Amino acid sequence: MNKPTVSPLAKKRFINWFLDNWEFRGETPQKVLLSILQQDLTLNNIKIIEKGSFLRPLLVVSSLGTGMPPCLLLTYETIITKTESILDYLSTLYSSNLYLTLYFPGRNSCLPFFDVVEEIPLPLDEEKIKSLQLDLEIQLLLAEGENEDKRNKIMTEIDLALAKRKKDEFLRLARMLKNL
Repeated sequence: MNKPTVSPLAKKRFINWFLDNWEFRGETPQKVLLSILQQDLTLNNIKIIEKGSFLRPLLVVSSLGTGMPPCLLLTYETIITKTESILDYLSTLYSSNLYLTLYFPGRNSCLPFFDVVEEIPLPLDEEKIKSLQLDLEIQLLLAEGENEDKRNKIMTEIDLALAKRKKDEFLRLARMLKNL
């Protein structure tokens, strides 16, 4: 039996629960989710899903402790990670679906999460879906690993700029770090 469509109010309550119960790296996850909460029209078109490796556009939001990127948007053409670019993209979605998947510790046994997860009827068998999902999660982990390497390099450069008392260099590097 198929699960009924989840109401915008239930989605709103869950997103608020998610924001209240988890910590995030950076401001992007909160800004993006708060923006979604303010757009009731968009909530009608958002499908909170568990496995979205093959669905686009797919918004991935992760809390600390998952090893996943904090927030990114996968479209048919690209991967968007900058806050303003994600918000711009979301502002153009009036009648199209947006698939949202959230990563947080304990997700696989979280009742509030499974109360709002929607089943997407797909012509793929379960094993193919699992394989695609695993591929996506590996890509996300690799992307987060690359970001972590970039953050570490920038932190080293920041330490050098501080040691040499180069204020302009420090400010430039701090902005770069914030944008990651």
